[in-house]
Amino acid sequence: MSNAVSSLIFACRNVDKTQNGEIGRAPVAAAQSINVMNEVTKYNKALAKGADAATSIFNKMAEHNKAVNYAVKGVNWATKNVNPLICVSGGLKVAMADDKTSAAINEVTALSTMFAGETIAKKALPKLIEKLPLNKKMGAVVKGLLFVGASMASYALGEGLGKDLAKDVKASWSPEPAKINQMA
Repeated sequence: MSNAVSSLIFACRNVDKTQNGEIGRAPVAAAQSINVMNEVTKYNKALAKGADAATSIFNKMAEHNKAVNYAVKGVNWATKNVNPLICVSGGLKVAMADDKTSAAINEVTALSTMFAGETIAKKALPKLIEKLPLNKKMGAVVKGLLFVGASMASYALGEGLGKDLAKDVKASWSPEPAKINQMA
């Protein structure tokens, strides 16, 4: 659900996560920032002209330069595939964790509930927003804020469940301490 409000909030949160050590969130933040610009240009003709001019320049450069061509294709792919990038960043988080078992359980649970919450929000929010006495722009703002709230709440719920599940799994997998034979 691309919405300027939700994309801006998610981009800021991912920049913050990147600055706090989650390097896998850097491409996510970049893709979401581009999505913000794409959404904003729909409402502002001056920005749209500037963005079109910049895009045109890069597309012309891409015709003659393979590196620019790959970069343009990569950026286009990233802006349309933010969720897979989030999954990859979760994989990096697990790979860099000291306790990989707990990190894997936590990331899978948190991201799964986040994506489930976002799916429910995508279906429920349009029906809710149309019942509210809001104009189109305010409806978009409220929809974006509620979507972010649903995403964050479902991630937090999954993260809490993941931590509890990781403790249970680790407790059931922990080998019993070796008994020392004192008779020897």
